[in-house]
Order: sequence, then C-alpha cells, then structure tokens
Amino acid sequence: MTGTERLNLTLRALMELGVVCGLAYWGYWREGLLLAVGAPAVGFGFWGAVDFHQAGRAAEPLRVIQELVVSGLAAAAIYVAGQHALGWTLASVSVVHPVLIYGTGNTLLKRP
Repeated sequence: MTGTERLNLTLRALMELGVVCGLAYWGYWREGLLLAVGAPAVGFGFWGAVDFHQAGRAAEPLRVIQELVVSGLAAAAIYVAGQHALGWTLASVSVVHPVLIYGTGNTLLKRP
C-alpha cells in the first residue's frame, strides 16, 4: 500500500467517523438520546441504501453526490450545534478525500 493509499484510507475513516459522531452529537444537542442514535442511522441508511453499480455510467457521479450530501449535512449539523471548527474540518475532509481519489486515478466505487 502506497503512502497516498494510506492517506486516502485514513481520510475515508475520518470522514465516516466524523459523519457518525457529527450526526450523533447534533441529535443529542437537539433532542437527546433518541435522535443521537436515530440521526446517524438515517444518515448511513441513506448512504448505503442504493447500489450504484446498477446506474451504469452515472454510478460514479451519483456516488460522489451522495457522499458529499451525507457528509455535508453532518458537517452542517456539527457546525449548527456549536462545534464550528469540527464542522469545517469534516467539510474539508469530505471534499479532499474524493479529490485525492480521483487525482490518483482511482474511483469511489470498486468494480464487482
């Protein structure tokens, strides 16, 4: 595994962890424990609900849009809950990750 691949994997893990923690933090801040559990479940339910491999040539752009929407909403949720630096950090990681993926000639969707 190259250094760039390790960096991409680390950014991916940070982004996914940030989405879970961000939505949970916002849910707890907003309504309490029920929303703290429900918000990440809904976010990842939306993230994993669609098999984009069936979309043909549109699969990769749709996957990028979906990931940016979910991580962008999580970043906005963290920001709204008062954690401005964390919100900006998650937003930045969510943009840098796909840029590095495509910059190295890879794709988000792996071929089955």
